[in-house]
Amino acid sequence: MRKRLLMMNILFAAVPLWAQVGIQTSNPDATLDIRYDSTKNGAQGILIPRMTGDQIQGMSMTPNQDGLQVFATTVPTSSNDLTSLITKSGLYYYLASENRWYNVNAYDNSVFSTSYSSSAIAINRYSGGSGATDYNNQSQASFTRFATVPATVETLFSASPFVQQRTTDAIQGIKFLKRGIYSVTVQFTYVINRDVAGANPINAALPDRPGSQITYQLIPNFLASPSASYISNIKHNSFVTPTKDGTGFNRLSGIAIGNIKVLQDNTVEFIPEIRTSGYYVSAEEIGNSTNAGVNGEMSIHVLRISDL
Repeated sequence: MRKRLLMMNILFAAVPLWAQVGIQTSNPDATLDIRYDSTKNGAQGILIPRMTGDQIQGMSMTPNQDGLQVFATTVPTSSNDLTSLITKSGLYYYLASENRWYNVNAYDNSVFSTSYSSSAIAINRYSGGSGATDYNNQSQASFTRFATVPATVETLFSASPFVQQRTTDAIQGIKFLKRGIYSVTVQFTYVINRDVAGANPINAALPDRPGSQITYQLIPNFLASPSASYISNIKHNSFVTPTKDGTGFNRLSGIAIGNIKVLQDNTVEFIPEIRTSGYYVSAEEIGNSTNAGVNGEMSIHVLRISDL
């Protein structure tokens, strides 16, 4: 009996001294060191728990599980803040400071690029200035959807788990569904009617106002998005000199480029807005050109760069 007790005491005393475990090695270099066995042809490695997205979402997580890893076999049926970034099967880790699961791999940004481009749009004066004859004036114009938007456009936005076409109202724009860093490019072209001296006026009540008396800038209008939900440096980058597109018509084109850091899920949305300075741009002046066929075209390209 004494021999058994002595042996147990020796074993328990030795446990604290054995701080590392080695598999296929007697000299481990870490807490757990697993070496390759060249004599075996079977699979070698570590299999961590494989769980569905719903199973992962159902776990009760605490700060003690910070760094926990699982392999998600499916996405959650209806994700929440905890699992919103589980968008495909893969290896995920739990970050307790944010109470969220993250993919261990960086996203392939090209997979999550999405764009909108269609001629099935109309230009609508979003708000006006102080008067039709006031030169020191500003106007805002945005793109509005027709009643029927091409299905391919809706599908293109809806297919992405990160960005979609905004549906709050008829103003064309995008909404960010997930936090992250995005690169955004917006291009536009539209036709505006400019009365010129000696020509038949489009609106006799308005003065003759050549296009040179109007300046244009394309900016993202983030509408009611809280200022704490995003950081953006998207700005008007270049402008194409207005070109004649039939008598009394000018075609205007421009591009805005920049990045946006989206800090909140399902919160940030913006519309590309064309702001004018100079003479007032009236609703009568935004009209179809025979050569244009429609009022304008817009293209939005969004490239997801990384998570936050």
